[in-house]
Amino acid sequence: MSEPACKPCGEEASPTHLALPSIDEARRMLRELEWDERFVGIEMNPAAGNRDVYLYSMKEAVQFLRYGTAGMGLSIGATGSISWFEVDRFARWIGEDVGDADLAGAICSAARQASTFHDQVDAINCLLSNRFQQLSELVSGEPED
Repeated sequence: MSEPACKPCGEEASPTHLALPSIDEARRMLRELEWDERFVGIEMNPAAGNRDVYLYSMKEAVQFLRYGTAGMGLSIGATGSISWFEVDRFARWIGEDVGDADLAGAICSAARQASTFHDQVDAINCLLSNRFQQLSELVSGEPED
């Protein structure tokens, strides 16, 4: 597998320390969720105000964190924005709705170790991006059922 393009995660929170799921489990984790399974984050923008952002997949969650406070999900200037979400609810969504309990546990652990929201989002972004890449590579080499 190729190396992810973000700062290395702490060893205890690295996706390489998460159990590798079966291909069917990985496909399930990468699927697009139903409306009632969505996660709602908030894009906070000083010029336009706040708006709800609906996330229906792990891929959309990666994009939300990367381009709003995690990429820092923070863009600068009058058009800048912050991706805001409740970390505990996000971890629960990853574990229960997306179906990746190992990643949810790693997110909780990383969030507890961070001292600021910025640091939490940075760690979560790294974990989520790495796990998404790991799962995508796992299923990309396998034929669809």
